[in-house]
Formats: sequence, C-alpha cells, structure tokens
Amino acid sequence: MTQDDCPRPTPNGGEPGTTQPTERKLTGQLRGLIPFKKGPDPRRNMRGTPRSFEHFRALAQQIARKVIVTKSGQQITVGEAILQSWAKSKEPQLQRAFIEYAFGKVPDKLDTSLLDSKTTLILHYGHEREKRDQEHRRLSADLPPGAD
Repeated sequence: MTQDDCPRPTPNGGEPGTTQPTERKLTGQLRGLIPFKKGPDPRRNMRGTPRSFEHFRALAQQIARKVIVTKSGQQITVGEAILQSWAKSKEPQLQRAFIEYAFGKVPDKLDTSLLDSKTTLILHYGHEREKRDQEHRRLSADLPPGAD
C-alpha cells in the first residue's frame, strides 16, 4: 500500500468521501462534560468577584462595636477586648499584630543608606602635591567667600 492509497481524515471528522461528521467517543475524564453555551449560562460568573467581602467587613465592624462586660465588671467593646488579649498574649505573632495596628507596620528591610559615611578619602603622593594645590586653588577661587 503506498502513501497515496492510505485514506486521509477529512476536516469534518468523518470518513473520506462522506459529508456527515461522525460522533466522537469521549473516554476517561472527558466523559459527561458539558461545554459552556453562548449567552447566559448559570455556571459562568459574568459579574466578577462577588461583593460579599464588603458585607463581611461591615458585619465584623458591627461585632467589634458591641459592648461586653468583663469579669471585673468593666464595659468594653469586643474590639478592645481582642486588642487587650493580643497585647497580653505570649504568641509573638499576636504581639506583632498588636504593635502594627497601634504604631504601623514594622519595616522588613532597614534603610542603611543614611548610615553610610559620605566622606571620601583621597590619597595623594608627594610628587602630586603641586598638581593638587593648583586644583584646590582653582576650585576655591570659583566659590564665593564663606561657602564652606
């Protein structure tokens, strides 16, 4: 059998010479899957991220404002009680969270550029002394008096 004698698949997926597409068998993970349809499909989220976080935050703020009575009879809000428990906690993560809420985020990286010395040391040999003195006189003549 030569290459010309071999049947070639048609673009429509059917047998050579037929115009009707044949049904493909789906096996394994593809069995039972239903493709998305154009237009409204209840499985697609067309509105993006649900807006439930704002509702959740509002509920958390409402709970944090509730007044409770402590064992000592003092009236405080739930938010105050949580912050007090964080401050007294022995867990470093809760202590850090309390400090960050109270005074701002603790920096992860220190800025050491301010600690670096800005002084530059230039070493001149004896034979370069005249050249250095001439350049110094030239530069100091360009500056107005009292600019140091």
